Amino acid sequence: MQEKNNLFLLRYVCKECAMVSLLANIGIMFFAVYFYLRSSFGSPNQGNETIAYFIKSILLEVLVGIVLLSFSTVILGIRYDFRFLMFCFSAKYLDWKITSPTILLLGILRFVWGNNDIAQSNLIISILLAVTLPLLVRYIEHRLNELPQLLVLVTYALLPTVVLTNHMIADKSLVLLISTILFMFGYAATFIIHYFITDLYRLILSASTDHLTALKNVRTFNNELMDVEREKKPVTLAVVDIDYFKDYNDSFGHDNGDLLLKQMAQVFNELSAFDTDFYRIGGEEFAVIIDTSNQRDAEAFIHDLQEIVAHRRFRTTSGDPVSVTISVGVAHSRTGETLKRTLKRADVALYQAKKSGRNQVIVCNSSRNC
Repeated sequence: MQEKNNLFLLRYVCKECAMVSLLANIGIMFFAVYFYLRSSFGSPNQGNETIAYFIKSILLEVLVGIVLLSFSTVILGIRYDFRFLMFCFSAKYLDWKITSPTILLLGILRFVWGNNDIAQSNLIISILLAVTLPLLVRYIEHRLNELPQLLVLVTYALLPTVVLTNHMIADKSLVLLISTILFMFGYAATFIIHYFITDLYRLILSASTDHLTALKNVRTFNNELMDVEREKKPVTLAVVDIDYFKDYNDSFGHDNGDLLLKQMAQVFNELSAFDTDFYRIGGEEFAVIIDTSNQRDAEAFIHDLQEIVAHRRFRTTSGDPVSVTISVGVAHSRTGETLKRTLKRADVALYQAKKSGRNQVIVCNSSRNC
């Protein structure tokens, strides 16, 4: 009789877990798409936009958590769902300022939902994970590759649930079955989502970056210009052109021309900062967005860039050193002006720089006809 009851429980658990895994994976996939897109297109900017980003991210995670909680499986009073997976991926790919509040909020909601001993234990577990999971991420991020990191996080996040299950359920064979199913589905979902993220990352990267220089491409430049315009923030735009690049191609060949573009991108990457982004927007033409209201600092940065390039020794495919220079047009955004117009003024300043002898920086201001 006891064996029949155990068999019935085993079938019940397997049936319910299959349904939960399906619903949970749907929710997790949506969440995976979200955080992946956010992480791929860069971190939020400083100030109010950062606050808005964090609030939006936390609310979205909480919403996904509520969906997973709503479709959870209850076995002998214990509620099982895939929130732990969401916490792990959030801790790995987002910010602890998002992950920890989300875990705490969902723990509180779970406590309010079912105010009993198990809900109280769940709240304690939530507090523990909110504090320790981001710390674990920091500890392992430079010690393991990406997939092993995720597996470690999933294992760690599941352990409290397994301990609670062992404490609440007397039938240890059932505890073993539930634990096995949790780990099996947890690891399987981790592999699938990681593959999904990696594949999607390649697609996004190929669509948003220049294939030759690996800088952001003109499509990304236009999109980010629109984002900056919506935020109404003061920025400085610069257009950079390699001097006599056509002559360089004619003299050294297109392979060397491509190599020069790659080396120029390396210079830009060396100088890139949290408030500065470089883009390749044409053959030998690049653009810079400097996210600052300090116009003097922005102009000083561009002048330093021009000087560094002028003194840098680039190399041909045969290893011979060559020198090149750049001309730069700069324009600061103005109140009531579209960034398309600001970019046009930077283009005019670039034309003036090339017309005036090249290897210089021209800033479009009230004293110039631009």
